[in-house]
Amino acid sequence: MIRSYLANRYQRTKINKSSSTWERVNHSVPQGSVLGPLLFLIYINDFPLAINKLLFADDTSIIISNANPEEFMNSTTLVLNEITKWYQSNLLSLNCNKTTFLQFATTKNREIVFQITAVNSIISSVNSTKFLGLMVDSTLSWSDQIVSLTSKLNKACYAIRMV
Repeated sequence: MIRSYLANRYQRTKINKSSSTWERVNHSVPQGSVLGPLLFLIYINDFPLAINKLLFADDTSIIISNANPEEFMNSTTLVLNEITKWYQSNLLSLNCNKTTFLQFATTKNREIVFQITAVNSIISSVNSTKFLGLMVDSTLSWSDQIVSLTSKLNKACYAIRMV
């Protein structure tokens, strides 16, 4: 039954009025399907074991902590290599355009300047990112979250006033 759900599927891309040809889908689960999240979780079930970390839904956040800059860089490289190996052995690829690196710094422990590369691409370093709906920045202040929330509240207040 699951095989018939996943096999013999085709897709094409439409941009404006132009369409590509129909192509067979060899690896995938239908987007928006009820079984999609379950099948995805079954597929990646051993990923946390490969890197000894936790996952949340389809997002992976890896925390590496070390005060020694050299050990920190080595740990980061090691974890990224393990991730790359797991992806390759499971016929997946890391989307480096959606992968970011956020380094937390304090006044005591300054930011370590180095570049992370994976699959011949540079992983972007960011000062803040959205994590489970909250904006988290490199100093763990709430300033980016407050700016984001203020903007949303201003729009909501304007919409209410217009009614």
